[in-house]
Amino acid sequence: MAAQANITLNTKVYASGGSNDGTATWVDRSAGVGGGFSIVTEKFDPTAKGGLVQRMLFTLNLPVVSATDTACACAGDVLRTSSAQLSIWVPQNSTLAERTDFYLRIKDLVASTPFLNGVENLDPTY
Repeated sequence: MAAQANITLNTKVYASGGSNDGTATWVDRSAGVGGGFSIVTEKFDPTAKGGLVQRMLFTLNLPVVSATDTACACAGDVLRTSSAQLSIWVPQNSTLAERTDFYLRIKDLVASTPFLNGVENLDPTY
């Protein structure tokens, strides 16, 4: 099992929040208010598919909070939240080479133009 260390996502440092009931948590507190904390979680389920498949679930939640008081919100109020969930299933008898190839394909998928256009521009591929 890997030790939990801080992680950095797009220059934001997510501090280790510990592990509870099999779920590791990291928190970016740079928003300054609790409602604006961005949270990453990692949950492993080694019993998925009768123990033959390792299931992982990674989540990222990114709230946007009001910086100032306005007619619609007070400073610190959550205006909206973007979130992502990445579920991964890997057979436990897969080789290191297979898992490395799989990881590299996931990494390249997230870096791909269709993925970027979908997230950044809300523009689906058709």
